[in-house]
Amino acid sequence: MKIVKIMAYALVVIIFVVFSSFLTSVNAKTVSTIRLPAVCNAKLSPLALTWQLPQDVEGELKQTNFNVVQRAVDSFAWQEFIALNWPALDGDRGAPDKNLTINAPGPRVWETWKETSEVYLPNGAVPKPWNNNESLPNSLKGDGKTKILFRQSKVDEVLNDDFQPTKADGALPGTLTDQWGNVVRYEIRMNKVLFDYVVENKLYNPEQQALLPEIDAPDGSILIKAAWREINPEESGRFHNVPAYVQDLTTGEYQLRQVGLVGFHIMYKTPSAPQWIWSTYEQVDNVPGLSHSGYPNTVFSFHGDRCVNCLTNQQTVPGIPNQVTRRIPIPDQDPDCSQPTRAVDNIAELNRLVQRGLEDSVWSHYQLINAQWATPKPPTDKSPDTVFKVLPALLGNTTMETYIQETSSCMGCHSIARSSNVKKFASADFSFTFADALPTQIDPQIISPPSQPITTWDNQHWNSILRGYQLATQTYEEMPEFVPTAQLHCASCHLSAGANPKASSWFGMMKKYQYPETINLQKRINLCFEHSLNGKPLPITADSPNFQAFISYMQWLDEQAEVLNIDLPKTPYPPIAKLTGNPNQGKAIFEQKCAFCHGASGQGRYGSGTYYRPALWGNHSFNRRAGMARISTLAEFIHGNMPYQFDGVLTDQEAWDLASYIDAQVRPD
Repeated sequence: MKIVKIMAYALVVIIFVVFSSFLTSVNAKTVSTIRLPAVCNAKLSPLALTWQLPQDVEGELKQTNFNVVQRAVDSFAWQEFIALNWPALDGDRGAPDKNLTINAPGPRVWETWKETSEVYLPNGAVPKPWNNNESLPNSLKGDGKTKILFRQSKVDEVLNDDFQPTKADGALPGTLTDQWGNVVRYEIRMNKVLFDYVVENKLYNPEQQALLPEIDAPDGSILIKAAWREINPEESGRFHNVPAYVQDLTTGEYQLRQVGLVGFHIMYKTPSAPQWIWSTYEQVDNVPGLSHSGYPNTVFSFHGDRCVNCLTNQQTVPGIPNQVTRRIPIPDQDPDCSQPTRAVDNIAELNRLVQRGLEDSVWSHYQLINAQWATPKPPTDKSPDTVFKVLPALLGNTTMETYIQETSSCMGCHSIARSSNVKKFASADFSFTFADALPTQIDPQIISPPSQPITTWDNQHWNSILRGYQLATQTYEEMPEFVPTAQLHCASCHLSAGANPKASSWFGMMKKYQYPETINLQKRINLCFEHSLNGKPLPITADSPNFQAFISYMQWLDEQAEVLNIDLPKTPYPPIAKLTGNPNQGKAIFEQKCAFCHGASGQGRYGSGTYYRPALWGNHSFNRRAGMARISTLAEFIHGNMPYQFDGVLTDQEAWDLASYIDAQVRPD
């Protein structure tokens, strides 16, 4: 009996040990870690292969050595990437399947989130509850779980490309075509935290949205932007790939295709990051680095010999392959710890460590490009969240900021996002997606371009009115004999061709310059040609068709202002406080909030020989005698009108800093 008891006890011990080993094995799988080396003697937590989403950056961005902060942010970026790309739990949108590993097939957590097209519906309709599946177009059949890709550009959520310039050439679309002639498609998804905030505050309705003093998404809000290209079966092992209905660009019809993930943006608002944490990732075969060395046998998605005559990083028509290179290198140097404000991390080495930890997974073929964060402000700093210092200064993805990589800053660009309130700037908390609320709101104080004559006077002068509008919006192209060097329009300063009350409008010119009793108006127009357009004066003659066109258009504006009850401005621009600008601060602001439009050197954007964004200095800009060459005038203009269509985001001080920086640059005398 005693022997039996001993044997029974031993059996229990064996079972317990085996079961404990099994539990340890299971736990090891669910909490496998990737240990990372210390940075500047600071040890950070290892990365965990887990479905658990990190709530904030380790250290909350408070470490005194920014090199350590950068590693903490980059680790956070990889940790969120792993969690969001965990297999999703079927039937519960946004929930991970905790019983699976990251290697398991199926939709990922983020792929079950709401696409913004499910949230912002026609006429501001209420979106369906969170767990309802996406509605399919009438031509398709299914359960609504198959991905639908209709976006040709990352910025389809914006009103149009005039407002969010992720392209550099206004004459061509901002599409991206791979080496096989297939156009890359995009999707934009939000998590339940952000969806609930939108629904609770009725932000899907632009009229309700405009009532809020500002949009302030809660901590835990996340937005994803993903880029996909069509792949063949031989490539599938190197891409996270899914079947998707892809919309044909010509017919609008949908075709079922297998697509692979090539680009991935995450913006995540955490308690320590009111400006959000911005991280971007790519499939490793997208492009080579700045040279082909080290990539002898790789077939790249967006770079190769299929694009023999293509210019590098230039836009093409859809279907013509783009030849893309990376212009912002992935950091590959260890930090100099004696320079604690540099925020350097060897991301290339970090990627190798993480990829080894994911070696049995398709996710080992993805890489972090970089992650962006804003330095915390002291408690005494009461400036809005849109005023910040960001590290690193530039961040871009070859599949999403393809054509403006050298000037791409995710945080800087998104800081200008505004709500649907057209009367006054209200921050949209760094997200352009809120602008998707329909119907689009129009500023009633800005007169639309002439479209058809209404009055008898209109009919009598219509051709001259249209010509005046054309000269205002295509000045140097239509009048090269008078504007031989500058590449500017009248509308470059007089926004909306003189129809914007906040941008030195052309309302009341007849009365102000006593036309037709005097030729003062013609003289004033000539001053613009000589100074602001750095050109030559027009001959003042009784039958000058150019003068008559300008003046007819100005008279038409007066007529429209009276009909539409436009509030005529008392000053050319809204007045601001008189301050002293800091050109060094202005340079940093320009890099974040202006360069993606006007170029890193203020040279403007004139791709394909076409005006897209005006030059701010240099030979193609205004000269030293122009009104904009006065810092006070330029500061008022900037504050009241810039960034274009996002006026009001800049503080008075930022406007003065920018004006001081721009004024310090070289321009014609």
